[in-house]
Amino acid sequence: MLNKMIKGLVDFFYMTGRVRRKFEIDNPNEKVLAADASKGIVTEKSQDIQRGLNWVTSQRAVILLTNKRIVCGKWTISLDAISAAQLLKTGSGQVLKIQTEDGKNYQFGMQINPEWINQQILPLTLEKGQVKYSFFSIIVRLILIVCLIYLFYERFIAR
Repeated sequence: MLNKMIKGLVDFFYMTGRVRRKFEIDNPNEKVLAADASKGIVTEKSQDIQRGLNWVTSQRAVILLTNKRIVCGKWTISLDAISAAQLLKTGSGQVLKIQTEDGKNYQFGMQINPEWINQQILPLTLEKGQVKYSFFSIIVRLILIVCLIYLFYERFIAR
């Protein structure tokens, strides 16, 4: 239930329903099979899912799966150009990993949405995934912990 509430809130902020309806009006020959608020990155090689700087600067947009393509912000990926697709469930979310024939690798992080599992147009490998921590992510967390300890010390102990 909490996952549905979070998904509803995220979809509200991204205006997912409005983006979906506008796309369907502008593209009457395409059927939208799934739509979600997402964060997306492109990599040159297939990578494990990990927290890091590339997610801080990721493209945030509504991802749409249609009967012809995947559209997310400035990216359009023809279904014919996809060589592999995985949907990894990670705790309260999911990550769609796409490999294209031209060697690009996309990762789209989003809330759990059964539309992606129930659709029949994009063959997906469903897996349970784990988000790893990058060196950058670990350093940022350590700095934050040190700052919190320092603030706690200054506020409560040093007095």
